[in-house]
Amino acid sequence: MRIWNRAASRTGWLAAAAAWLEDRRPSTFRDALRARFPMYFGILLLCWLPWIVLTWPGAMRDDTLAQYLQAAGLHRYYTQHPLFDTLIFGLFWKLGAALGSPLIGQGIYTLVQAAALAAGCALLLCAIRRYGAPLWLVNTGLIYLATSYVVVGAVPTMGKDSLHTVFFLPLAVLAVETCLTRGRVLRRTPVAVAFTLLAFAAIASKRTALLIVLCAGVGILCVCSKRRDRIRAAVCLAAAILLAQGVFAPIATAVTRANVSPGREVWGLVTQPVAQVAHDKPDAITPAQRKALNAVMDLDEAAAGINLRRTDETFRTLREPHVDADGNVTRPGPTAAQKLAALGAWARIGVEHPLEYAKAYAGPIRGWWDPGVTFAYPTDSDYLMEPGYLRQWSTFLPAEAVPQRPGATVDEARLEAVTRDLEPLMGTSDKPQWQRDVLHAVRSWVRTDTAGMPGTAAAPHERPAGNPLSAMALYVTWIPLATGIALIVQAVRHRNGRKLAAFGLLFFTVLSLYASPEALFWYPIPVFLSLPLFTALPFVRKGA
Repeated sequence: MRIWNRAASRTGWLAAAAAWLEDRRPSTFRDALRARFPMYFGILLLCWLPWIVLTWPGAMRDDTLAQYLQAAGLHRYYTQHPLFDTLIFGLFWKLGAALGSPLIGQGIYTLVQAAALAAGCALLLCAIRRYGAPLWLVNTGLIYLATSYVVVGAVPTMGKDSLHTVFFLPLAVLAVETCLTRGRVLRRTPVAVAFTLLAFAAIASKRTALLIVLCAGVGILCVCSKRRDRIRAAVCLAAAILLAQGVFAPIATAVTRANVSPGREVWGLVTQPVAQVAHDKPDAITPAQRKALNAVMDLDEAAAGINLRRTDETFRTLREPHVDADGNVTRPGPTAAQKLAALGAWARIGVEHPLEYAKAYAGPIRGWWDPGVTFAYPTDSDYLMEPGYLRQWSTFLPAEAVPQRPGATVDEARLEAVTRDLEPLMGTSDKPQWQRDVLHAVRSWVRTDTAGMPGTAAAPHERPAGNPLSAMALYVTWIPLATGIALIVQAVRHRNGRKLAAFGLLFFTVLSLYASPEALFWYPIPVFLSLPLFTALPFVRKGA
């Protein structure tokens, strides 16, 4: 009898293991949502809650503080950071100020964002379950989203990248569903409207999202099986772009009277390598090439201030038109012919000095592919109130708006004024000792070197290796690369590109990271949180 019970017990364990490993029958989205969404949503919020409490009221990124200066009326609005984000953040800051402090508004924003991200992640997990993926994959995705530092650490951050992720997650689910159903899902009007609005919000909340949505949209259109489905998908994409670029952007710019900031970052692909050559081999650039480049940038300044880790220092030397307070152009910018001549010089120098160009391009993207580069999220906003940052924020204040103190210079008066203006945001690092000890322990675990963190500076050879689980390269390059290879093999073998087209949204998002000015950990937050959805694509069953 005991032998029989043992055999039955072993059979039960084997059956459970088989059920855990084998594929499941695809279900409908409605069934998956009803059965699992509340559970996933609750688990994620419960697991994120301790970190939210530890970092309360959350942490801002540097760009967010610049957006605060705009929302608070301390600086004129400008479009370098999306107005969509600035206006949303401003609503929460003003709500908090009405309740006693803008930090209250930041705390409310943290809670709202946490709930929205949990809903997006729960939707994503329901989608994986709906596709018939094995239970081990679904539960691995749940564990990753509930406990991974790169995910949980992003939840209480107040920045344009985490806000963009709120819209990116459900958009990714609908984009994947559209590809897998060959566009049929968009025949339902509520789904088509949701897809359009989410694409609009994604584009409006992130400047690079326009090109990402356009490129991914081409893949969506290619896999639509019927002409009417292709037309419907094209209308949704066109409507989203029109709403974001043709309606919201000009209206928001006009209402806020914002200065239109030129898109300079892409020029870093030109300024960084020529500055590298000018720095390493100044005689290698001919007078004609130097003249062509100096028409659009200050080559000597770029070479002197080049930073191997990012392109900001070089593209900031670009020559731009100068406009006075009355809107009159006092100094024109480079002409189209001058820009073309500079591009020609850049190309010729690159042919002659490919190694210098490779060195220039490898530095800013290293964090995307090198598993040895790790990071740690900030756990408060007080690092933005350090003297170096305060001097930076003081330059945002116009001299005529700063009260003058007898005996003080303009710079000193600006610094005093901005310190006073930002005082309502200070003090987020004033936590009980036990909280600080826990946060320090977590930071030490995820990143044993503290390079890049406020108040630290260590030579490269003195930095011990960080935790590989907090390496951006793992999530930005190596896992997506393995997934992409698997999908290409499946597409060739089965002559079906649906899943490869669905992968397009992640692929072009990663591609945009490689074109960014530097490998900054804020940028890949949408990738961190959406990764389980795209890595599940090779396991999608045929009937999904």
